[in-house]
Amino acid sequence: MLAVSGQPFDSSDFFFEFKWDGFRAGAYIEGGGLRLVSRTGLDLGNDFPGLAPLASLGEGLALDGELVAFVNGKPDFESVLGRGRGGKAALLRFVAFDLLYLRFESLMDRPFLERRERLEELIAPLECQELLLSEGLGSKGTALYAKACELGLEGVMAKRIASTYTPGRRSPSWVKIKRRLTVQLAIIGFIEKERRDFTCLLVAGAQLPGEREGGGLRYVGRVGGGFSDRMRERLNLLLREQPRDSPLVACPEKGKWVEGGLYCTVSFVELSSGGLLRSAVFEALIET
Repeated sequence: MLAVSGQPFDSSDFFFEFKWDGFRAGAYIEGGGLRLVSRTGLDLGNDFPGLAPLASLGEGLALDGELVAFVNGKPDFESVLGRGRGGKAALLRFVAFDLLYLRFESLMDRPFLERRERLEELIAPLECQELLLSEGLGSKGTALYAKACELGLEGVMAKRIASTYTPGRRSPSWVKIKRRLTVQLAIIGFIEKERRDFTCLLVAGAQLPGEREGGGLRYVGRVGGGFSDRMRERLNLLLREQPRDSPLVACPEKGKWVEGGLYCTVSFVELSSGGLLRSAVFEALIET
């Protein structure tokens, strides 16, 4: 089941829980073993052997959740991509947020609130440190979103308490409310898509949100989404007005370069360990 995007809100018709910055997966326990499957159907069992103890939870169980790597108590997405390897002391956990089958009985036609209560009853007495319950807070979505921002989490999920589970479908019964940071950046170039159009902007900045220390202007990544048709036309004109042969700052990309003076506002989720923007979206052109 997939979610639509939205903004923070409160509602007694919804249950709100933290959105975990991990890798979406289903956990199936059958035949005495654990089967981990990605949202696209890939078998992940060999990639995450540390989660094998989940097989002790009981036959005929199916959980929906996230594979989350915790570093210093906080989710670290890059560690999940590295399968918990990569030099960081990562604790890999399966964070469960829905119960689909219990003792081979399907619960997908049951209301979300019932599935959630039965999931809580299942996990509460267990002694399985590899399994965590996704934390939630009744109907107070704005309060939980503020807490997620304070903790540096990815955001909040809102789930309609009366909704059934529809596998593979995007539904307004689930709403993802992602925490995003905003920053003003210099446009130093672009990746050309075809003549007179671009795939993404190449941007640079100094001290970005989340960085303890700033420095000089440096390349911080690509921005490939958020452009209206009108803004794309405007940018295509501006990007070609003052070309230059090399980038204003060191950049590993093979792009087309522009002179200084173009700036934009960009929103993003967080910085990667290499200091690049994650999930960057164009918000506005800064006219000077």
